[in-house]
Amino acid sequence: MVDAKKETFEFVMLDAYPVLFTSARIDRKTVPKDLFCYDVRHDDDGQGIACEVKPHVLVNHWGSILSKEEIPMEEDGSYYPREDLDYSGESFMVEEYLRLDTQGIGMEEGNKENGMQPEL
Repeated sequence: MVDAKKETFEFVMLDAYPVLFTSARIDRKTVPKDLFCYDVRHDDDGQGIACEVKPHVLVNHWGSILSKEEIPMEEDGSYYPREDLDYSGESFMVEEYLRLDTQGIGMEEGNKENGMQPEL
């Protein structure tokens, strides 16, 4: 398990949600109170397809994500991504992500080219 405050995360889009991703399990005690933490489960065939997001995943753990927004779960307690994770190629620490203006990211085409930078 990793300390959320010390880990470097990949910035990814989970459908319309701009989130931080790590392939490690996050120690929930280290997650800042402003963020939501979820686990990502990959497909049973091991092809690395993110097929389910939920508060805790035991089997087929693909990684963990942090989000500024609560991701809405279905009645069974899971969120099922419509598309695979979209990796931006950018990395952030939690404190940088908290300063990042993510409002509107993912709502329109081409946001990855906008040069997202944390607000200082």
